Amino acid sequence: MIDSKTLIDSINSGCKSMFLKPFLLKKYPSHPNILTYRLEGNSNAINRFEYLSNELVKVLHWFSDFWIFIEIRFISNEIVEKRKKVSQTNISISVSVFQGDDEKDMKYQLFRAEWDDFNNPEELHSQPHWHITSNQAIERTLLEYAVDFEKSDFVSMLEQEKEKVFDVNKIHFAMNGNWQNDQTNIHEIGDERKIVKWFRGMLKHIRTELE
Repeated sequence: MIDSKTLIDSINSGCKSMFLKPFLLKKYPSHPNILTYRLEGNSNAINRFEYLSNELVKVLHWFSDFWIFIEIRFISNEIVEKRKKVSQTNISISVSVFQGDDEKDMKYQLFRAEWDDFNNPEELHSQPHWHITSNQAIERTLLEYAVDFEKSDFVSMLEQEKEKVFDVNKIHFAMNGNWQNDQTNIHEIGDERKIVKWFRGMLKHIRTELE
């Protein structure tokens, strides 16, 4: 079983050398049954997430005009197993990359990496996985332009075009499916060392691609 403090301390220690600014996941107030840690950032951005809608968060400067936001949640609940109530902790990891100027709150959220472990063997979404969100940023820019200039026809046209194109943000793009070994697309979160290696490898890969 993953120990929350051990995991957070390991990530903080393992990732701090990859940033010029102080990298520190800290406790964040949340639901009584949810222990939440967030990366302590130094600039504002809008995090667009399913269960939070539009939330102003603090993002950490990474390099160039790229920023990062990390949230890790430990969700405590009880399940019935062999007619007995058993306590379990589910883990949800979210890493978002933004682009934009320091002084602007409306940085573009480019994509998000997630790894959820809800102890569900029937899970349909690949774990871990990617979400592509940059298309939403472009759409918002166009809508804001249309509103500012009262171009109602343009807004209507944009809405019609949206209906023709599938919203890729809804897709959980597999990051590390194990199909080549005849296994599933689900990787459990069960080893602190492997999670730190995943963080470091993923961040190195993202930076290489962005550069």
